[in-house]
Order: sequence, then C-alpha cells, then structure tokens
Amino acid sequence: FLDAYDCIRRDSYPDVLRSLALAARSLPEPQPRELLQQLCAQVQGGAQPNLAQLLAVRSLFSGSLLALNRLRVDHVRALSQVLFLTPHLPAFLLRHRLRSHVLEIRHLDRALQHLGLGQLSEEELRAACYLRGLNSTHLGQAECRAWLEQWLRLSCELQASEASLLAHSMVLLSLNYSQP
Repeated sequence: FLDAYDCIRRDSYPDVLRSLALAARSLPEPQPRELLQQLCAQVQGGAQPNLAQLLAVRSLFSGSLLALNRLRVDHVRALSQVLFLTPHLPAFLLRHRLRSHVLEIRHLDRALQHLGLGQLSEEELRAACYLRGLNSTHLGQAECRAWLEQWLRLSCELQASEASLLAHSMVLLSLNYSQP
C-alpha cells in the first residue's frame, strides 16, 4: 500500500516543480531567482539537490511570492497532495492546513534531532522518511538514515516563516533519491 500511496503522491511532484519554476520567474531579485531556476532545472533533469543549494534560496520562501500564504491555489493544491491532504477545499483552508501540517513535521524534526536517529528502530526510521516525502520501502537502512539526516539538518535550520521551503523540500529532496 505504501507504494500505491507513494505513486499518488508522486503524481503531484511535476505539478509542484512546474508551479515552483513558474513562480520563480516572477521573483524580482535576479540572483536568487536564477539560483531557484537552476535548482528547479537540476531537479527536473534528474539530479539531487544538496543542502547548501536549498539554504541559498531560503529567503525567497518567506514573505515573497513563495510564502505559503502567497502561492497560487493550484500550487497549494499540488503541495497538499504531497502531504496527502485533500485538495478540494477553499484556498484559505488549504493554506492553513498545509502550513499546520508542515509546522507539525518541523516540530517532530526538532524532537527527533534532540532524540537522535540512533534511537529509531528500522521501522520508525522508514516511517519518518515516508512522512517527509521519501518512499523508503525500496531503500536500505543506511540510505534512509542518510536522507533523514540531510532532511533534519535542513528542517532544524529553517524558521517557521520558511515553512514553504520545507513543504517544497519534500519534493525537491525525494524526487530523484534512489528511485526503485
């Protein structure tokens, strides 16, 4: 069932990337805009972004056109599907639910960082990855741990106002990660 649900989630990944690339073109500042466009092109081309690339564009995701409360409705719907949230709600409810779920994951990340990944069983490790967008059913425990460590470094670095970047990272970090 996890594979079937992941297929549903992955169906929305191209929409999220397209919406992100489209929104990037509308950004006023040339240097961060170009970095984000390169990041989108890289992921669309099959590459895996690194933490430094994501952190380099973090300022774009709070207060600009890429903040959760400013995204286009179709963009919010696609992100909602990544989190298995129903996309069939009014825009203000979609945004509220998306933000709430992303911030809940961020709180869980902080607790997990404090606890330490070594405390997780293999099943808990896989569930933590799956919750954050990575289908871990076909990955080894070391791959899951490496991905989750990268995710936690990003999540614990971001502020609540950068929740949009965390939501997008569910796609950016998992789309090309060791596909089965």
